[in-house]
Amino acid sequence: MKRRLVYVSNATLPSAAANAVHVALMCDAFAGLGRQVTLRAERGDGGSVTAHYALRHPFRVCYETRTTHHLWKTARQMLAGIAARDDKVLYFGRRLATLSRLAHWGYPTGLELHHPPRTPAQSAALSTFVASPGFLGIVVISEQLRAEILRREPSLDPARVLVAHDGTRADCIHVPRLHDRPVPRAVYCGSFHAGKGLETLLPAARQVPDVQFDVIGGEPAQISALKAQASANLHFLGRMSHEECQRRLPEYDLALAPYGSIVRGVKTPAHESLASWMSPLKLFEYMGAGLPIVTTDLPVLREILQDGETALMPPPDDPIAFAQAISRLAHDAALRIRLAQSAQDRLKDYTWDQRAARILDFLGSAQRGNQPASR
Repeated sequence: MKRRLVYVSNATLPSAAANAVHVALMCDAFAGLGRQVTLRAERGDGGSVTAHYALRHPFRVCYETRTTHHLWKTARQMLAGIAARDDKVLYFGRRLATLSRLAHWGYPTGLELHHPPRTPAQSAALSTFVASPGFLGIVVISEQLRAEILRREPSLDPARVLVAHDGTRADCIHVPRLHDRPVPRAVYCGSFHAGKGLETLLPAARQVPDVQFDVIGGEPAQISALKAQASANLHFLGRMSHEECQRRLPEYDLALAPYGSIVRGVKTPAHESLASWMSPLKLFEYMGAGLPIVTTDLPVLREILQDGETALMPPPDDPIAFAQAISRLAHDAALRIRLAQSAQDRLKDYTWDQRAARILDFLGSAQRGNQPASR
């Protein structure tokens, strides 16, 4: 009988949200490693999750409403005395409050965090989780986030916190190559939230008129508002499925991630910046597509990339410096190939399959009563 993994999430699938991409591809990787996966999530636009994310391995998606999620939790509470002793089931995911309750009831539970708790209720839920009988470990996406979680939970054993950066699919890795075209093509793929880079990219594109810029993503209203500010060499392609975006990426000459010193997401509070602990999906997907990267020099990004070795990394919030880096890379084919190849050499450590295997080993060691490794 296959060992079961119940992934508890409030992600909306399918959708263009980065958290939905992450959840879908991690469940796909867990299923590929032989786990019988059930994903608990919210229903998106009604399309096929498998097609939207080009998934390789079947797993069950259980769509929830607030009511059905409450009923499911109530059933778990009633069955805790029996089901919590089943070592063939592992609960994991990103829904802190629910996973904290499951661990408190004794279910073997792991938690993934992409940012620290943002409210007193979330902080209390994390403390409860760490002290619960079912607690196995916490997975975080950067060294900086690990340090912040340990600072907030001083009683937490550091060996129970695993750093696992985001990744890409091993079967979507393309050998870096040069395109024979007179005008280099650069791509930005992602959301338009503050600090993600459009504030830097639009003025930078004006300074490099001999490069074509394509922007993938954004809502129609956001695109309409920005079109008036865009130069003639910058084109908005709008939203597309994750699978379609991945198919297009290898067609470009260079990829852009102009993060600011302060980065916001959908629910980022005013006192917080994702720039402190993020692990951007797009960087790994750019690397997998064989593209040389221009991003910004943030401490958390130096956990993945090195300026001049695997990417060009000008200072954040500096359109002139960003434009200079784009121009340098666009007009130096040898540099493009060298950076892309060097980045891809590191990519073997950042695939979803490799990440899923590390997480299962980490949580499995704790579930068996062994001390888990922190790296």
